[in-house]
Amino acid sequence: MFEYVLKNVDSIIFQSDVQKNRFIARYNLEPNRHFRLYHGFSFRRFDKFKFNSLRDEFFIDDFRYLIGTLGDFTPDHDVMNILKMVKKLKKSGRNFTCLLAGEQIEEYDSFFDDCKYYYLMHGLDNYLNFIGPRYDVINYLSQLDAFVYHSDNEAIALPVVLALVSGVNVVVNDDEMIKEITRNGKYASLYKSKDINDFAEKTRHILNDIEDYQLIAETIREECRERFCIDRYISGLREIYLKVKKY
Repeated sequence: MFEYVLKNVDSIIFQSDVQKNRFIARYNLEPNRHFRLYHGFSFRRFDKFKFNSLRDEFFIDDFRYLIGTLGDFTPDHDVMNILKMVKKLKKSGRNFTCLLAGEQIEEYDSFFDDCKYYYLMHGLDNYLNFIGPRYDVINYLSQLDAFVYHSDNEAIALPVVLALVSGVNVVVNDDEMIKEITRNGKYASLYKSKDINDFAEKTRHILNDIEDYQLIAETIREECRERFCIDRYISGLREIYLKVKKY
């Protein structure tokens, strides 16, 4: 049924070129009838968020760097990879706290349980906080010194996009979709997928030069806001509609 629908609609709008190309190749779709359109956000609304201190909420000392991730506990995000990075990073002697923001999904209870077991077995309680789902995403991201993430086979990594347009330093794996949305690492520090040493080193490097990286993140924020703005999204949607009308 799914394949039948794909081959009988006038057009499909995909979230990334990587996703579009995968579907075209897998289902033998006509390339010229399908499009990629990135998400668009209204930054006037973004910048009106209510500030609530994460350090006060979770009793985090001011001298600690604040890093974090965002995403439910599923294999697509591989939060375990982040736990392993934190274990490696703590050996560098940096004072930091990593916040794991995401919901425990019933279907993947065993995955969440594995993460908690690893956390306890390796004594990461002084470096990691499981804080559950966040509904103040922009407030959360705005306070991080670094945003860390791992992606496997997602259509698009929206938490990474949100971090970029919030002006946060991003460390993320070199998945093909990630390369696309970060312009091959122009907008983020890319580490080799599943390479924990590289992940920890890229994160440590940002923390060591945090003031310089904050200036870079502000420049990246402005470029990404042009790329992922609501006006551009609406304009792209209109162009696609006019093309589809001619089919």
